Amino acid sequence: MSFKILIVEDEELYADKLEMLVDKLDYEHLGTVDNSKDALALLQKELPDLILMDVHIQGEHDGIELAGLIQNEHLIPIIFITSMQDDLTFKRASRTNPLNFLVKPFNDLQLQRTIELTVKKLSQPKDLEHDFSKKENTDWENDFLFESHFFIKTRQRLEKVAVADVLYLEADGHYCQVHTEDKKYIVRTSMTELAKRLPDDSFLQTHRSFLVNTTKVNSVDLQESVIILGKKQVPMSKRSREIVLKRLDWI
Repeated sequence: MSFKILIVEDEELYADKLEMLVDKLDYEHLGTVDNSKDALALLQKELPDLILMDVHIQGEHDGIELAGLIQNEHLIPIIFITSMQDDLTFKRASRTNPLNFLVKPFNDLQLQRTIELTVKKLSQPKDLEHDFSKKENTDWENDFLFESHFFIKTRQRLEKVAVADVLYLEADGHYCQVHTEDKKYIVRTSMTELAKRLPDDSFLQTHRSFLVNTTKVNSVDLQESVIILGKKQVPMSKRSREIVLKRLDWI
């Protein structure tokens, strides 16, 4: 799954500039709207991974009010775009905990760096845990600890991988391989660190180097000491055998 970005901007020049850069960076452009009503309607159909939000937009609500409404229902990070540099606007916007601010007028390089740095920030759970530690809504924090999905960098783009789609993790030194049914990703994080962000009730260590999604287990070959997940097999150590079978309710 690609990284999806929604643009909320009522100035055509800036809307075009944002759209062009989103396409250039190879992210998915989910849509562009210029008012709060259309933005809320679009969010009913599909949720973006990031919103580029102008503070002054058309409609019943301005960008800051719209951000508040969105965050009451959804856990979506926001970059505010504004031509206002006064303290009042900044303080109002800050209450919604945006990930970044971009002040008009801006050039293509400023825009590109802001988006790239923000997307990079979204791929670093520890940073986000620190940034949002003061926010009372723990569901927001959990979302950015990636308990429901990962953002994995592949070349020059981020792919959104649902935890539910992960078959197993495989330790590879200071890296970790994330295996799904049809793809393998290499993450610059140890399996131990990555495991801390996974739900304990779904994932189980079957070997020193393997962590398995128990909801994906099809069978266990006791003679060969392997766990079968679809077309793939994962080793099961003697030490973990009893724990694995108890966890799967097979003894």
